[in-house]
Amino acid sequence: MRAVVLDTNALMMPYQFGINIEKELNRLLGICRIIVPRTVVEEMEKLAEEGGEVGRAAKLGLSIIRKRGFRLVETESKGDEGVLETAIKMDAAIVTNDKELKKKAKELRLPIIYLREGCKLEMEEIL
Repeated sequence: MRAVVLDTNALMMPYQFGINIEKELNRLLGICRIIVPRTVVEEMEKLAEEGGEVGRAAKLGLSIIRKRGFRLVETESKGDEGVLETAIKMDAAIVTNDKELKKKAKELRLPIIYLREGCKLEMEEIL
Protein backbone atom coordinates (compact mmCIF):
# COMPACT_ATOMS: atom_id res chain seq x y z
CA MET A 1 0.00 0.00 0.00
CA ARG A 2 1.40 3.38 -1.02
CA ALA A 3 1.86 6.05 1.64
CA VAL A 4 1.44 9.78 1.11
CA VAL A 5 2.31 12.73 3.34
CA LEU A 6 0.06 15.78 3.21
CA ASP A 7 1.45 19.26 3.77
CA THR A 8 -0.55 22.31 4.83
CA ASN A 9 -1.09 23.35 1.24
CA ALA A 10 -2.64 19.96 0.38
CA LEU A 11 -5.01 20.09 3.33
CA MET A 12 -6.33 23.45 2.16
CA MET A 13 -7.10 22.19 -1.36
CA PRO A 14 -10.59 20.89 -0.45
CA TYR A 15 -11.68 24.39 0.55
CA GLN A 16 -9.79 26.27 -2.15
CA PHE A 17 -10.58 23.97 -5.08
CA GLY A 18 -13.55 21.90 -3.91
CA ILE A 19 -11.79 18.58 -4.38
CA ASN A 20 -12.10 15.50 -2.18
CA ILE A 21 -8.42 14.88 -1.47
CA GLU A 22 -8.90 11.31 -0.23
CA LYS A 23 -11.04 10.35 -3.22
CA GLU A 24 -8.53 11.92 -5.62
CA LEU A 25 -5.63 10.07 -3.97
CA ASN A 26 -7.55 6.79 -4.23
CA ARG A 27 -8.25 7.49 -7.93
CA LEU A 28 -4.56 8.16 -8.54
CA LEU A 29 -2.97 5.46 -6.35
CA GLY A 30 -5.68 3.07 -5.23
CA ILE A 31 -6.08 2.62 -1.51
CA CYS A 32 -3.27 4.47 0.23
CA ARG A 33 -2.16 5.36 3.74
CA ILE A 34 -2.53 9.09 4.38
CA ILE A 35 -0.06 10.62 6.85
CA VAL A 36 0.01 14.11 8.35
CA PRO A 37 3.05 15.33 10.29
CA ARG A 38 2.13 16.87 13.66
CA THR A 39 3.98 20.03 12.59
CA VAL A 40 1.44 20.46 9.77
CA VAL A 41 -1.44 20.19 12.25
CA GLU A 42 0.20 22.87 14.41
CA GLU A 43 0.55 25.16 11.40
CA MET A 44 -3.08 24.54 10.42
CA GLU A 45 -4.24 25.39 13.95
CA LYS A 46 -2.40 28.73 13.80
CA LEU A 47 -3.90 29.51 10.38
CA ALA A 48 -7.39 28.59 11.61
CA GLU A 49 -7.13 31.31 14.25
CA GLU A 50 -6.46 33.98 11.60
CA GLY A 51 -9.98 33.91 10.21
CA GLY A 52 -10.87 34.90 6.65
CA GLU A 53 -10.48 32.56 3.68
CA VAL A 54 -7.22 31.10 4.96
CA GLY A 55 -8.75 30.44 8.39
CA ARG A 56 -11.78 28.72 6.87
CA ALA A 57 -9.57 26.60 4.61
CA ALA A 58 -7.44 25.58 7.61
CA LYS A 59 -10.51 24.73 9.73
CA LEU A 60 -11.87 22.50 6.97
CA GLY A 61 -8.46 20.81 6.64
CA LEU A 62 -8.34 20.13 10.40
CA SER A 63 -11.88 18.77 10.26
CA ILE A 64 -10.94 16.38 7.46
CA ILE A 65 -7.92 15.11 9.44
CA ARG A 66 -10.15 14.34 12.44
CA LYS A 67 -13.11 12.88 10.52
CA ARG A 68 -11.06 10.67 8.22
CA GLY A 69 -8.61 9.59 10.93
CA PHE A 70 -5.45 10.32 8.97
CA ARG A 71 -2.35 9.02 10.72
CA LEU A 72 -0.51 11.73 12.68
CA VAL A 73 3.27 11.43 12.97
CA GLU A 74 5.64 13.29 15.29
CA THR A 75 8.67 14.94 13.69
CA GLU A 76 11.86 16.45 14.98
CA SER A 77 11.78 19.15 12.29
CA LYS A 78 9.21 21.88 11.70
CA GLY A 79 7.48 23.10 8.53
CA ASP A 80 8.66 21.76 5.18
CA GLU A 81 11.56 19.95 6.82
CA GLY A 82 9.09 18.00 8.96
CA VAL A 83 7.14 16.99 5.84
CA LEU A 84 10.32 15.85 4.10
CA GLU A 85 11.51 14.00 7.22
CA THR A 86 8.20 12.13 7.40
CA ALA A 87 8.20 11.24 3.70
CA ILE A 88 11.73 9.83 3.94
CA LYS A 89 10.98 7.92 7.15
CA MET A 90 7.70 6.48 5.80
CA ASP A 91 8.90 5.92 2.20
CA ALA A 92 6.02 8.12 1.05
CA ALA A 93 5.11 10.58 -1.68
CA ILE A 94 4.49 14.21 -0.74
CA VAL A 95 1.19 15.89 -1.64
CA THR A 96 1.74 19.62 -2.16
CA ASN A 97 1.50 22.54 -4.54
CA ASP A 98 4.15 24.50 -2.63
CA LYS A 99 6.93 25.35 -5.11
CA GLU A 100 9.75 25.38 -2.55
CA LEU A 101 8.69 22.06 -1.02
CA LYS A 102 8.37 20.49 -4.47
CA LYS A 103 11.90 21.68 -5.31
CA LYS A 104 13.34 20.22 -2.08
CA ALA A 105 11.46 16.94 -2.62
CA LYS A 106 12.84 16.65 -6.15
CA GLU A 107 16.38 17.19 -4.83
CA LEU A 108 15.77 14.29 -2.42
CA ARG A 109 14.25 12.21 -5.26
CA LEU A 110 10.89 11.91 -3.48
CA PRO A 111 7.68 11.36 -5.46
CA ILE A 112 5.45 14.44 -5.58
CA ILE A 113 1.68 14.60 -5.99
CA TYR A 114 0.28 17.98 -6.95
CA LEU A 115 -2.94 19.58 -8.15
CA ARG A 116 -3.22 19.95 -11.90
CA GLU A 117 -5.75 22.10 -13.71
CA GLY A 118 -7.36 22.95 -10.37
CA CYS A 119 -9.34 19.73 -10.26
CA LYS A 120 -7.21 16.56 -10.26
CA LEU A 121 -4.09 15.25 -8.63
CA GLU A 122 -1.12 14.11 -10.66
CA MET A 123 2.03 12.29 -9.56
CA GLU A 124 5.61 12.96 -10.57
CA GLU A 125 8.20 10.35 -9.68
CA ILE A 126 11.91 11.09 -9.93
CA LEU A 127 13.71 8.07 -11.32
